[in-house]
Amino acid sequence: MRILFFLLVLCLNVKGSAKNPVPDYASLPDELIPEAHALIRSLHQEVERTSEDQLKTTVKKTITILSSKGKSHGVFHLPYSKNTKITNLSGRIFDARGQQIETLKKKDFIDQSSYQDFIFYSDQRILYYQPKVTNYPYTVEYSYTTQTKGLILIDLWLPVDGYNLALEQATLKVLTPKNLQADFRMQNGEFAYSTREHKNLYTEHLWEIKHLAALKQEPMAPDFLSVFPFVAVTPRDYRYDGYAETVSDWESYGNWVSKLLEGKQELPEATRSLMQALTDSLPDVRSKVKAIYQYMQKKTRYVCITEGIGGFQPMSASEVDQYGYGDCKALSNYTRALLTSINIPSFYTEIGADSRRIRHSDFASADQTNHVILTVPLEQDTVWLECTNPYNPFGYVGEAIANRKALAVTPKGGSLITMPTYKAEDNQMAHKLELKLSPNGDASALLTSTAKGLRFEELHFLTTGTNQQQKDYLLSHLPLKNLSIDQFNISEQGDEDAQATLAVEFNAGQYAHPSGDRLFLPLNTVSPVRLRINNTETRAFDLNFKIPGTDTGHFVYEIPEGFEVEFFPSEVSIENDYLSFRSSCELSGKKLSYYRSFTLKQRQVPKAFFADFVETLDKIRRQDNPKAILKKI
Repeated sequence: MRILFFLLVLCLNVKGSAKNPVPDYASLPDELIPEAHALIRSLHQEVERTSEDQLKTTVKKTITILSSKGKSHGVFHLPYSKNTKITNLSGRIFDARGQQIETLKKKDFIDQSSYQDFIFYSDQRILYYQPKVTNYPYTVEYSYTTQTKGLILIDLWLPVDGYNLALEQATLKVLTPKNLQADFRMQNGEFAYSTREHKNLYTEHLWEIKHLAALKQEPMAPDFLSVFPFVAVTPRDYRYDGYAETVSDWESYGNWVSKLLEGKQELPEATRSLMQALTDSLPDVRSKVKAIYQYMQKKTRYVCITEGIGGFQPMSASEVDQYGYGDCKALSNYTRALLTSINIPSFYTEIGADSRRIRHSDFASADQTNHVILTVPLEQDTVWLECTNPYNPFGYVGEAIANRKALAVTPKGGSLITMPTYKAEDNQMAHKLELKLSPNGDASALLTSTAKGLRFEELHFLTTGTNQQQKDYLLSHLPLKNLSIDQFNISEQGDEDAQATLAVEFNAGQYAHPSGDRLFLPLNTVSPVRLRINNTETRAFDLNFKIPGTDTGHFVYEIPEGFEVEFFPSEVSIENDYLSFRSSCELSGKKLSYYRSFTLKQRQVPKAFFADFVETLDKIRRQDNPKAILKKI
């Protein structure tokens, strides 16, 4: 009887296990995790377009956190808004043995605002959860479904969304009605792709990718989307808040944006008359554009409001004129309206700023841009206006939007244009130091630094702070010991040239180090090469630098009475295809002059040249702050 009872219990347990099998989260695939801090066990996402303007997304993700370095990958965050509702959400947590230790329900997730400080108002919120497990490894499962109303884009699918993160298996399924097609683009991965028809009603697209070892993060790596696999899916038929457009390329995408701009150009008659009076006496179109741009800069401030269609459509020019604020869309549209009032044409221009950029000339999607500027074509030139920065020189294109494509919205639709490219010779920082040395090694000096091109921004940002903020910054960032600042000044070269100059009068105790009857004088304390890269056995990616350019220095040291120069370094010249360094010294009477220049020649260095690049850089660093020796007479 006892045997029969035991067998019955065993059968019931087996039956129960078949219904709810325990996942095998205890074992780890050794081949995927040499560099991993976390491992995605599975990621399954299904996106279904249920109607013209409705999208249903279902996701289940399981990830094993291997160490404390990977705990951020176990944090759950899901944005939502009035247009995107979360219909269900749950989770489970498993310990190192694969045993479930916690069940999560929607009420366990923290609901909070998700927008950043610079956004004045947004309806974006986020559901957030951070596991409280401290014993590694552990595994988390998250499952959720969202319903979205209004369809312009489908979020980029990144099966692996970070360095030191490995993947076992991931799938993306996209279902679209037969009459509502989508375009897609795969990149950086070996995706298995298939498609099939569902009873002649839906088209199913399925992508799968497996067994991705973790990538170690390297300094100066390429931007994220140049490295990690992704699938971009975009609907051809945009539907949002009553606005509709069929988008098959950038030209038709521009038609979509044009619809959003309709009726947004009206200005009060008083403002139109003011623009006419402001520009009537100016001699040419360029000077008129400049006058209106500077009027806009003084009148408005940047305020970002992202709610519903407001994330894509600007507020009207008349509202900006009345209230004096707006986001990049609104301020660019307002400036365009001001120019239109004096019959100067310009183009509202979408662009990807910072890490976002238009990557595909033959694949149009709304997720490739995140910013708006204004393009003004002139007879002999084109002027680009960054309308969100009230301190920008007229026509200056900064590092965030240079060297990339943009989309000008013209009467004929969208047209891809190329933004200005800055070369190494355009980006310069020049230092001049005039320093008087005392017999005990203390110094009084005037340092003048001039920045041009994209280097301009390294000094330009200081102009926006208070005098005390500027001084505090200089005290903490000038690489001088025992520093006190007597006075300083930050100026810019006119209102068009991207050139800024900083002049600082300072005192520095023990600038030169006394030893017996000698002073050891460092010749380049203020601007040594700060770029440092550790050599490694292998390099996975090319080196990528944001700003190539040249640093120069002319440092003049007045020798104190009772001392003479016993030693100064000889001339140095180091150069290869990517780096250049030269330095020399010259003694004239009681003044010792030190000259140096350092150039990073290109944005990209192939990984095959990595070892040579690092070796050359180390040589330069060793030569870049030599010492002269002064001896008592």
